[in-house]
Amino acid sequence: MNTHLSPEDISHWLAGERSSEVERHTGECEQCSARLDDMENRLAEFRRTTHDWSAAHPVAAPRIDWGQSVRRTAQRWVLAAASLVILISGSAYWEHARQRARVAEMAREDAILKQVDAEISRAVPQPMEPLVSLVTWGPGPKDGSKN
Repeated sequence: MNTHLSPEDISHWLAGERSSEVERHTGECEQCSARLDDMENRLAEFRRTTHDWSAAHPVAAPRIDWGQSVRRTAQRWVLAAASLVILISGSAYWEHARQRARVAEMAREDAILKQVDAEISRAVPQPMEPLVSLVTWGPGPKDGSKN
């Protein structure tokens, strides 16, 4: 390694990630070794100061009671969700009922149209059918004489 340690190399060293090349360089370079020792001493001092301050101030933040407001918010969300479910299921049921009514109406109309079609396709109305059997339809007798 020809150059001194980079900030990344120092960060890795302080985090415990030490490659053999960096260890060899710190053993040979007094400037980099002194720089690492200085950084380790500063971190140790910061750690010690933080622990001392925490021990001197055990309760730093006041206790905040979120109970009532959180419960009210949760209740509102539950009511809103329930209302939404009722609205969606109600509209789905309404649409299903309308669809069933349309199908029933179409079936009634189809039955009426079939009945009308059957009545129209008859040659003679039903009350006159017995008379049809009495009358001969056609060109008449084949022998050429008239009745």
